[in-house]
Amino acid sequence: MKTENILDKIVEQRKKDLERLGPSLGFSIPKTRTRPIVQFLNPSGTILEIKRASPSKGDIAPQLDAVKTAKIYANAGTQAISVLTETHFFKGSLQDLMNVSSEISDCSILRKDFLLKEEEIEISYLCGADAVLLIARILDTETLLRLARKAREFGMTPFIEIRENDDLLKLEEAIQDGDVVAGVNSRDLATFHIDPLIPASFRNSLPCKAVFESGIKTIEDATFAKNLGFEGILVGENVAKKPSFTPQLVKAFNDAKPNREGDFWKALALRREIHREKDPHRPLVKICGITNIEDAVQAAELGADLLGFVFSDSPRQASGDLIQEVRKILNSMELYPLLVGVITNPHSSEGIQAITKAEYGILDAIQFHDCHIPSLLDTSYGHYGAVRVSHSSHLDGVKKYLSQGEPRVLIDARVPNVLGGTGVSIPEHIVKETKEFTPLWLAGGISCENVKEIISNFEPELIDISSALELKPGKKSIEKMNLFFKELHHES
Repeated sequence: MKTENILDKIVEQRKKDLERLGPSLGFSIPKTRTRPIVQFLNPSGTILEIKRASPSKGDIAPQLDAVKTAKIYANAGTQAISVLTETHFFKGSLQDLMNVSSEISDCSILRKDFLLKEEEIEISYLCGADAVLLIARILDTETLLRLARKAREFGMTPFIEIRENDDLLKLEEAIQDGDVVAGVNSRDLATFHIDPLIPASFRNSLPCKAVFESGIKTIEDATFAKNLGFEGILVGENVAKKPSFTPQLVKAFNDAKPNREGDFWKALALRREIHREKDPHRPLVKICGITNIEDAVQAAELGADLLGFVFSDSPRQASGDLIQEVRKILNSMELYPLLVGVITNPHSSEGIQAITKAEYGILDAIQFHDCHIPSLLDTSYGHYGAVRVSHSSHLDGVKKYLSQGEPRVLIDARVPNVLGGTGVSIPEHIVKETKEFTPLWLAGGISCENVKEIISNFEPELIDISSALELKPGKKSIEKMNLFFKELHHES
């Protein structure tokens, strides 16, 4: 089965079921509702899911007992429980919803399904749901508004899921009608690819409570979602498979808070989406090794997304006072690239200085270059890691950081006794191998001469360039910078 057709197949199957069985889907539905409405996502918190299977993973927990699992979730302190009621692809049912709602009184209950008709909203209410999922991608604006209004008539909350800009326009119309909670799915329901920067890119555009959906596997993932400013997370597979994990997950999300870590990733994700709207091939660009105001201003004017300042023993080492001056001047020019401190030793005086500047918001982020990356649980400032690679085995370090909740990891060329600015390219097969499991952030050997080829061959999400734009270490060439961005825009 081709993944690109899964969403269409699910919707087509639902239409057939509605035609054959009606909105009750063949189940005996109560005539009245006795369970009081429990307000959805008030207070904020986790939404844990009753989930036996999915189209992408097949069986997840096929023997899952809905009521028993719901009680584990409730005892762990979750604010809400999501009950999947789609039969063919997820092995759920309306019976699960009725069983859970009859036994769970303190948690809000979400009916998660591919709802298409107003009659399904009333059925959801009678079966005990406090909120209903409405997927903007499969509903036209008029239908979405009609279903949301019907949900409110019954005292339920419309939980509107978005993932694309067209979805956002539909959500904005629904918000004008009344209260809603938004969900941003990090999983593309057409391809099932997960990208945590999709929710990050939308968060500041959502004028309502919002939920980070899908891709939450660890307590670091839960923390990251809260760092971004989401009031809720929806977690399915990883709690359904391991219900004992729920107390840790609930605590991690509840204890976390919005911070500069989230601000950095939201800003970066938004820059990515702006580029994609204009040209889907244009990568984010980091100009590294900035040591003076002139180079910083030129790079920003030409369109750099990030400026890198080295806080390490190097001919490209930046002075501590430079960052404030650069920030002040760029702000006055209404130029807002993200300022990144590059460190090779977090315990050195230079590393400590850079981290302090990030903690106070003077730097937007720290690049931990071939040194230990602290956990998301232990930091409040923007950061990411860079791993030097020359062999496939070195990619284990990249995978390790991704598994610990890091949204992205930069790869750079590994050269003995040289930590950066080498001008050496990563072997092509390593670049291709990296791209198979994560969006490509690439440094090493990128120049005016090969940037078009690199973009064409590898489609990197971010490129990091330093020495190829220099007159000498620490001083950029105006001509090379101009040529680089000319080549970049010509390619894109």
